[in-house]
Amino acid sequence: MQPSVIDWNDRKHKYGHLSDSASQYQEAADILELGHFTWDKYLKETCSVPAPVHCFKQSYTPPSNEFKISMKLEAQDPRNTTSTCIATVVGLTGARLRLRLDGSDNKNDFWRLVDSAEIQPIGNCEKNGGMLQPPLGFRLNASSWPMFLLKTLNGAEMAPIRIFHKEPPSPSHNFFKMGMKLEAVDRKNPHFICPATIGEVRGSEVLVTFDGWRGAFDYWCRFDSRDIFPVGWCSLTGDNLQPPGTKGKGLSI
Repeated sequence: MQPSVIDWNDRKHKYGHLSDSASQYQEAADILELGHFTWDKYLKETCSVPAPVHCFKQSYTPPSNEFKISMKLEAQDPRNTTSTCIATVVGLTGARLRLRLDGSDNKNDFWRLVDSAEIQPIGNCEKNGGMLQPPLGFRLNASSWPMFLLKTLNGAEMAPIRIFHKEPPSPSHNFFKMGMKLEAVDRKNPHFICPATIGEVRGSEVLVTFDGWRGAFDYWCRFDSRDIFPVGWCSLTGDNLQPPGTKGKGLSI
């Protein structure tokens, strides 16, 4: 699925002057409407509460996304986290980028927030004494990497430093409680963000359960995962929040 490009300026204009982050997310949650689904109605129907904004390792005001398709940047290889590679922006949605490592294929695309520390401007690796590496599964012979790198960067549009954002700090500890509602990336279909519930809390980890599904998509993650967001996040960023599923939990929307 090819994600659509979101016009952030409209959203920024609409929400940019809200000073209180809790009010910002509440207003966004009230406005969000997908078919017959609204967070406000849904929270009342399920007698649920949203996880407070301070639970998340996300910016209190979602960062603007000024990246463009085809821009180049440096990214950590998600399958080999010791390697920094050249990546190309192949999709945009909300505050997220769909990235493809140069020399890889579309089967290994991945998503990162624009304020992720795992993405940096071209030149950052060299500046810090590192070397750009071919991605895991580089399709050509490894000896051809230097020439490939030269060709892929020649005439390419480099993402400017000004559009990168500093990664937000982690919460001091795990503030989540069972039953709290949130928005979460579906890791099996990572272009989707869906309504979810904290199903269990265990030390520094939480169990993310997707509303209206039987459990096939649930996953454990750290409390400071960048794949989980406050209720109202998608409405603020312009991302598409999927409505809850209809299997296994009998939730009405």
